[in-house]
Amino acid sequence: MKNEENFTLFLEGGLGAGKTFLVRELLKHFGIEGEVTSPTYTFVNEYQKDIDHAKTSEWHHFDFYRMEHADEFFARGFDEIAEDKRVAKFVEWGEKLPAHVRNSFSGTHYVVKIKHTESVGMRQVKVLGRGEA
Repeated sequence: MKNEENFTLFLEGGLGAGKTFLVRELLKHFGIEGEVTSPTYTFVNEYQKDIDHAKTSEWHHFDFYRMEHADEFFARGFDEIAEDKRVAKFVEWGEKLPAHVRNSFSGTHYVVKIKHTESVGMRQVKVLGRGEA
């Protein structure tokens, strides 16, 4: 995956499937150093990296596991981040959002489905493009 500014990666999988691990590794790939944690209680974490004196890359990592109503999405102003074409978005538990909210995320959409396998520590990962979910 190249360093596109405007994409949304929806990560699906049960608890402990490795969604946050994947986000951490992708952010490392994009040059983000330091701790990357799940925003389970804050709903969103923001990461930035200066590319040069005039440009900054920005990523937002959402976790909607604890979101009970789609109204919270708008009340917290997440729609502004979702629609921002200058940032990349990683979305855990996005399947809890209604389709119209999921579709409000800008950029190229990808869905990553992660499942535990019978082999300890192994995962099955399936990546789908927009419209293939």
